[in-house]
Amino acid sequence: MVRERLVEEGPQALSTVELLTVLVESAGRRARAPELAARLLASGLGGLRRARLPALLSTPGLGEAQACRVLAALELGRRAAHALPADRKRLLHPGAIGERLWVRLAHLAHEEFWVLLLNARCEELRAQRISSGGLTHCSVLPREALAPVVLHGAPLCAFAHNHPSGDPTPSPDDLRLQLLLDEGARALGLTVVDHLVLADGGIHSARAGLLPPPPPPPASDDG
Repeated sequence: MVRERLVEEGPQALSTVELLTVLVESAGRRARAPELAARLLASGLGGLRRARLPALLSTPGLGEAQACRVLAALELGRRAAHALPADRKRLLHPGAIGERLWVRLAHLAHEEFWVLLLNARCEELRAQRISSGGLTHCSVLPREALAPVVLHGAPLCAFAHNHPSGDPTPSPDDLRLQLLLDEGARALGLTVVDHLVLADGGIHSARAGLLPPPPPPPASDDG
């Protein structure tokens, strides 16, 4: 059985379908769990990553408790990936900064704008959401974006937002906001190290241009 293998061999030994099977198993219905897991993965792991409760509940045979377990596991995984490591690494290039926030933002179905506060060694101090918007727009004022940088005394910062469309190309509004933030930061004696647009299709850095999405974490065969 899948649970027994997880106990004996560890979760890394299980395929994606088997891991999902553990989540959707319920009393009296264990035999149907692999079939249900396969349905949830019909559009791939990327599709499941973007899933919301109504969509999960439309899966034949999936109950609310099972759907909630799946959503909780997905969110826990994102938070674990986003958590600060005990030994903070230096974020010295745009790819490293983008990877730090990509797991938090790229999957969202709405736009969010975040600021990443850095110390003088380019180590993360904190990441903070500034604004949350709709599918194609997120309203941000420069004073709102720069306030946490001033409040926490961070000498460096990076700004990032996501594009739910999957295209990381910055819009004209994105470029205008970037200019305003750079001007405001200079007036306050702060340094903006980058402006990032994060999307499933990749990362756009104001300093380095278009970058590929971060590589997925190592996983066992999905067979």
